[in-house]
Amino acid sequence: MSNPVIERIKHIYIYAIVWAVISILQTILIILATDLKLYVAITDSLVFNVLFAFLAVTVWYPIRYGNPEGKLSVGIVITYLIVGVVIITGWLYLGYLMLKFILVDHEAYFTFLNDSFIARLSTGILYYGVTLLIYHLIIYGKELEAKNLNEAKLNLLVKESELNVLRSQLNPHFLFNSLNSISSLTISNPETARDMIIKLSEFLRYALRHSEREKTRFSDEIKNIELYLQIEKIRFGEKLIFEKEIGKGCEQGLIPNMILQPLFENAVKHGVYESTEPITIRMSCEAVARNMEIRIRNNFDSSQVSRRGAGIGLRNVRNRMMLIYGRDDLVHIHKSENEFEVKLLIPQI
Repeated sequence: MSNPVIERIKHIYIYAIVWAVISILQTILIILATDLKLYVAITDSLVFNVLFAFLAVTVWYPIRYGNPEGKLSVGIVITYLIVGVVIITGWLYLGYLMLKFILVDHEAYFTFLNDSFIARLSTGILYYGVTLLIYHLIIYGKELEAKNLNEAKLNLLVKESELNVLRSQLNPHFLFNSLNSISSLTISNPETARDMIIKLSEFLRYALRHSEREKTRFSDEIKNIELYLQIEKIRFGEKLIFEKEIGKGCEQGLIPNMILQPLFENAVKHGVYESTEPITIRMSCEAVARNMEIRIRNNFDSSQVSRRGAGIGLRNVRNRMMLIYGRDDLVHIHKSENEFEVKLLIPQI
């Protein structure tokens, strides 16, 4: 960490202004307390204050390099006392020497100079104490800023790690189901199995291409979902019906990549798979204020006993939305007697 006084031109200007104000105030005090002429009071004030201003800059180095963490101990206090004695002694000696040379013909002033020794010593101690305090506050502020920056970087790494874990849980889930379907179709319907493999490769190519990006265009995500449903339609045929209604402003909206995939998987698993009748999966999207409102609904056969899964899909959707947007009110689930609906609010700000 460089010297905060001289690291920037702006800091030098501020430092000079502060000492100029101190010099003016001290000049006024001397004029009010003595019969000295104005230029003598100005000279006295400038010599002592400008001299300490330069010496105060050097105080930074024993503080910064002798106590880089800014913590106090017996050894550090002793060091500060020694530095203070050197600084204040040098300040008084040089100040007296310079003034005796500059104001050599003003005997009345030298009487005042000698009589004010205790006051000047006290002023030097005050200046030195305030300098130590300010430097320590600067060190503390810099350390706190660095700590907060490191914590922010760590939180970002943790967030990215959690998102990667969630994505790694989602992608194999669909892959295993598709491979099982291909396996059963290989013997019974090789042509259909071949078509399914081609579509699956396109789906995986999309997933790999977007794995490094947290968000993607809604239009791209829908194309991938339609590809997924085409793969599932090979398995279920006319039993799977898909309808969509895309409102104005949704196509170019940004959504977390693969966020819709587990929702459609759930609709297929708990709707189409468990029903003997055709099941319709409906998706709608509309722009509402600064959000995209996406609804995915599917009917289901309430007479069938539902297979309870581990709930990884919906849990991962909630977790990803929380990690990305920092809100826990973006996923809403509603289940009626024969319809299941998931509503997503995707902020667009």
